[in-house]
Amino acid sequence: MSSERLALALRELQSGDWLVFEKFAAAFLAVDYPSLRTMASPAGDKGRDGQLYVVDEAPKTMVQYSVAEDWRAKILGTEKRLNENFKGFTRLIYCTSQVIGPAADSLVEEFRNRGISLDIRDRSWFVDRQYTAAQREIASEDLSVLKVDPLLSRHGIANISGPMMSDDDARVALFHLSLEGYDENSDRNITKSCFEALLLAALHDTNVDSPIGMDELQVAVKALVPVDAVAQVEAQISGAASRLTRKGGPVKFIAKENKYHLSFEQHQRNVVAAQEFATRQRHIEDDFAAAIQSLDIGIEDARCKDLGINLRAGIEEILFRKGEAFARAVAGGVMVQVDGEAVMTYLTEAGHDVRPLTISDAKDVIFSVLDSPSEDTQKHLGRLADGYTLFAFLRQTADVQKIMLEVFSGGEIWLDASVVLPLLEETLIDDLAKRHYTTLLGSALDAGFKLYVTDGTVEEIERHLYRAQLCARTAPADWRSDVPFIYAAYTLSGRPRNEFFDWLSEFRGQNSPLEDIEEYLRDEFRIELRSLLEEANAAPTELRGAVQEIWAGEMDRKRSDGETPPEVISRLVAHDVEVAVGVIQLRKATQRSGTGYRQWWLTFDRTAFDLKARLAERMVGAAPQSPALSPDFLSQLLRLGPLRAAIETEKHVALPVITSISTYESIPSSLLEVADSTRKRFEGQNERTVRRLVKDKLNELRWRVGVEARSGVRGAEKRIRGRLRDQAAAGGAEE
Repeated sequence: MSSERLALALRELQSGDWLVFEKFAAAFLAVDYPSLRTMASPAGDKGRDGQLYVVDEAPKTMVQYSVAEDWRAKILGTEKRLNENFKGFTRLIYCTSQVIGPAADSLVEEFRNRGISLDIRDRSWFVDRQYTAAQREIASEDLSVLKVDPLLSRHGIANISGPMMSDDDARVALFHLSLEGYDENSDRNITKSCFEALLLAALHDTNVDSPIGMDELQVAVKALVPVDAVAQVEAQISGAASRLTRKGGPVKFIAKENKYHLSFEQHQRNVVAAQEFATRQRHIEDDFAAAIQSLDIGIEDARCKDLGINLRAGIEEILFRKGEAFARAVAGGVMVQVDGEAVMTYLTEAGHDVRPLTISDAKDVIFSVLDSPSEDTQKHLGRLADGYTLFAFLRQTADVQKIMLEVFSGGEIWLDASVVLPLLEETLIDDLAKRHYTTLLGSALDAGFKLYVTDGTVEEIERHLYRAQLCARTAPADWRSDVPFIYAAYTLSGRPRNEFFDWLSEFRGQNSPLEDIEEYLRDEFRIELRSLLEEANAAPTELRGAVQEIWAGEMDRKRSDGETPPEVISRLVAHDVEVAVGVIQLRKATQRSGTGYRQWWLTFDRTAFDLKARLAERMVGAAPQSPALSPDFLSQLLRLGPLRAAIETEKHVALPVITSISTYESIPSSLLEVADSTRKRFEGQNERTVRRLVKDKLNELRWRVGVEARSGVRGAEKRIRGRLRDQAAAGGAEE
């Protein structure tokens, strides 16, 4: 039995399972303590579930078994009752199904000061020792059969998969599509893989004693693929059955009954896969719960756990909507980017209960987890994203492979400054696997794309870096504008202000900054400089005028604060017009339907995604497709499209599930003061330690600022600014 199986079993224990856990834990302890005696009684146990018997002596070692989530309160309550009933006890062994670890260190010290040895044996303790004795193995298997096996059946899978889907069959199909979409054999035909996954889903609970016929298989799969091409679907189902029943295949065919069932080996593979799936789902819930607890806003642990479950359902809602949007974009060419605003919309429409968090807080928690997921979480979310996307395609067409081949394979991509700046920011990240945009664009290059920037884009990047430099040279109290993205990222990484200029010199010098940035992008990321002015100037006057009007209006709306000079706004508009119109003009020679273009503009700009609809209001005749390509779309295309075979496995796994630059948006300048004061407080310590302490403090305060600023309480902003000033004055000390 794998350790994950036991860990999942313990994770699934609920408050009503206290007796189950007591028997399990007692079997473990009895190996080390043969004198252990269970003290449970209808008359009450006086605060202890067990004790170690010693001849002619009062019991001094007490045992408590608990599945309570609030373990601290349970331990303190147990101590109080034991002190009332057993004055001489000196040791408490606390066994729990929860994960505690170092979080109890301070409590252990408190007990030690009171003359009591507190020995905590949490989930990890049991998992680490399951193979150290036969009776422990037996107890572990018994618990797993009781709590894990039900999760692996069709009904169990339906309970942990696709929460927004309407029926169990669709949820089980999603589970199998998630496994199939992530198949490492990236050369396989996607349509064939999808129908094989649907067939395995229909056969999920079958065995030699409960086979089903082809008619039942046809009905089950057709219900999941509501398309008009009935004959094509029937042929795909028959073909999948033929492939799966070949010698040594996962499906067995009983000729005399004309029925099918899963092979024993496939059933075992399903068990392992389902167990891993359930474990990863629970890990994501735990990650969300931990992120909420880090807010330190008084939410009880039990509610944090419930919120973790709800946010896991929320992220699946987002992936479901994202998959549908991807399928629509492939068919119609209209892109969407799942930014923070879209996430809030999805959460609101889905009606997930995130109280007492606001929807905005829930969005921040989701992005905080997605920003630096563990390798297992990244892999699992990738599988889910693929599964939802394939499911969305199958709702539209019976031939996923054909429509995917119509998507551009290779081509030319011009990068917006909003995409390039995160590349520079990621040089602050030591872990290469967490450089999401570097991975995304590196994978695009591996797949045969060519990446470009225009002179205007380079100019925007240089101006942003210059503004970040000004911010770094200005006292935080005197900086009146928003903190530039690059300097916000640098500060939140915990690095010192006085080293910012050295770091910035990697990208630009003082004498020829534009040439420096161009050279850096070419040498480090293989991004070339290529102008689109000639193409843009050759475009029809009506098109150029309409595009310029759209972006000028958008700039006026965004920059109505009067801080940005009109001439700067004009240059920014000219840069966007050059790329948008230039790419549209280039496409005329290679125009195709849907997304079948070779030239694109990779951007986070929502105006670019709405361009076709806005042009239709201003132009006579048909408006051209928007040239905008969303980073989300590119990532999903590289995961599932015809180019995926060219991408290294490590990069394929690390491709971001959702891309966003919201992490560093709108941080208050007061946090810059806290960064400086916190660093000064720990001056002289190891630089890595100081950097971590500063980073942790800023993230903690950033969360609190975000939560309180959205609470609607009168004077919240004033209190926040006051708190930040107090933190700065106190050298970043804890409240």
